[in-house]
Amino acid sequence: MDLSLLFAWAVAILAGAACIGALVVVLVAEVYAIRRTIERHRKPGPPPDPTGRWWRERSALTVPERRP
Repeated sequence: MDLSLLFAWAVAILAGAACIGALVVVLVAEVYAIRRTIERHRKPGPPPDPTGRWWRERSALTVPERRP
């Protein structure tokens, strides 16, 4: 067995392990992202204000008063 062939096998095995490890990391991250999304939708926040009063009270731009 030649030394270059042994080196090639080692590089191929390490590259394969790196690809499999990256795939596992991505799959675990996706599972946690999906679980977080499901959990967020199970506990909805307060219902929205249909009158829109919240936005009028906190608006940065206001309509100037109209004087006769």
